[in-house]
Amino acid sequence: MTEAILRSARAQLESAGVEGVTLREVARDIGIAVSALYRYVDNRDDLITALLVEAFTDHADAVDAAVDAADPDDLPGAITAALRAYRTWSVQHPAQFGLAFGAPVPGYRAPADRTIAVAVRPGSRVMGLYARAHAAGLVDPDVLERRAARLDDGTSAGFEALAQRQSYALPVPAVALAVDAFVRVHGFTVMEVFGQLRPLVSPADAYFESLLTDTLTTLGL
Repeated sequence: MTEAILRSARAQLESAGVEGVTLREVARDIGIAVSALYRYVDNRDDLITALLVEAFTDHADAVDAAVDAADPDDLPGAITAALRAYRTWSVQHPAQFGLAFGAPVPGYRAPADRTIAVAVRPGSRVMGLYARAHAAGLVDPDVLERRAARLDDGTSAGFEALAQRQSYALPVPAVALAVDAFVRVHGFTVMEVFGQLRPLVSPADAYFESLLTDTLTTLGL
């Protein structure tokens, strides 16, 4: 029953956006009374949270699957596979990506204890790969030195806190490079999913692959 409820809510999300996700429509779709629905979800916010956790989980699983299928000895290749999968899943699931990274849902606040850990999984997987590449001496020290020279105190402190909070085994300049790369890929993905690249280039596959090559250079790989 829980799976049926989530499946119905996901279909509403995909067809009508988050505004169209209602307990009444879910109950009608699966053939039970609204009152019976409360045995499985507390309220609409609880249902939206379930959709959000599912979206974050599916996104992270796609990234993990791409990394697991890559050559374990080719760390730049694994990072490339992870970032490519990040974008591919997002383009294929625009409604779920929009729920996760689009405009806030009016009146809804995602519970941190249910969403943060799964939301950071893709970034943490990439950071883990990059930390291994750094430890193996694959990151160009000149690139690290140039990034360190551009770090202001506030940004440096923020990245240091991030590394400590998430246990990233990287020096601050390397964290900065990894965040730079992720911002670039995520920003591209947001623009593509929300249709902002369409007036410029469509489809955007070749453009993304070019950007991905530049991103590896940015990482010093």
